[in-house]
Parts: sequence; structure tokens; C-alpha cells
Amino acid sequence: MKQVYFYDEKTNEFNGYDVIEDAAKIPANATTIKPVGSNGAGLYDPVWNENTHSWNNLTKEEWEEKHPTPDPKPTQVQETLVSLTKQVMQLQIANVQQQKVNASLTKQLMDLNKGGK
Repeated sequence: MKQVYFYDEKTNEFNGYDVIEDAAKIPANATTIKPVGSNGAGLYDPVWNENTHSWNNLTKEEWEEKHPTPDPKPTQVQETLVSLTKQVMQLQIANVQQQKVNASLTKQLMDLNKGGK
């Protein structure tokens, strides 16, 4: 059994692989040359080069430029959730401050009650 790597007949772009019998003829749009770099790592958008009988590829930077990752835009629900979370945090801070004021006023009231007897 041997592995063959297929490429598109028009564009020569890699489009899959298969395993065939050792005695089977390799299809016209296939090769036994694995589309990997010299370090054994896979290639970015490999394209078969008929002249050199090797795979050409893009650099990582070229591939990233060709396939940009869109900046994720938050949904309306996510924006609302962020706003509500901010409001909850502000209310929690205000609640802690109010508890401190209440404790201070309670202490002052108790001190006044002790002094007034």
C-alpha cells in the first residue's frame, strides 16, 4: 500500500490524499511526494509544481494575509450583558459604601444614647 497526494488538475492546489495498492498506477493528478516542508511540518496552501516535482507553499505570514481572521464584533446581547455587569458592579460598590455609612451612623447613635443616660 502507498499513499498518494492529489492536486487539482487546473490549479494544482492540494486537495486530498488516498492509499492505493503498491501495484496500482498513480493517477495523473497525484504524486507520492508528501506535501510537507523540510522539517516535516505541513505546508500552508500547498500547490504542486510540475516543473520541479515538489510542493510550493505560502509562508505563514502570506497565509494569514490571504485568510484574515475578522475581529469579532460583540452582539447586541453581549453588549447589553457588559453594560448590565458594569451597573451591577457599580451598585455593589455603592452598597458597600452605604453599609459603611450605616455602620458609622449606628455607632454614633449608640454613642449618643450612652451619653444621654
